[in-house]
Amino acid sequence: MISRENAAILGSFALLVLVLAGFSALQRLGVPVGDYPLVGFLVAVGVAIVLPQLYLARTDDEVAPRTRLWLAAILSGLFAIAFVTEPNGFKDALVLGVAGGALLVVCWYEARAAYRDAMANGDSASRS
Repeated sequence: MISRENAAILGSFALLVLVLAGFSALQRLGVPVGDYPLVGFLVAVGVAIVLPQLYLARTDDEVAPRTRLWLAAILSGLFAIAFVTEPNGFKDALVLGVAGGALLVVCWYEARAAYRDAMANGDSASRS
């Protein structure tokens, strides 16, 4: 029997194949899909990596949601570096900016969680 995690990941890769087939059809119709690296990055990383990790962070109880968010952010950053081998324009900088933004959001999430933990521990210590 297939686990929920494997089903989510396989489903996202199947969705990625469908989206890539749609892009191929658009390319044949004359739409210049390949001219937009941000769209390619968001589709490849968003559908194949980030989407299943966000779904599993919300629904899976075995792995902490923080771990899933960190994984999605770090992998999106690594894939952004792979997408932009030679940054030479605004479009490439935008791809790196989106990946950097993902890392900043996860860092903010961690800082907020640490602050809330510190406040909760500080409140209980002052009551004793």
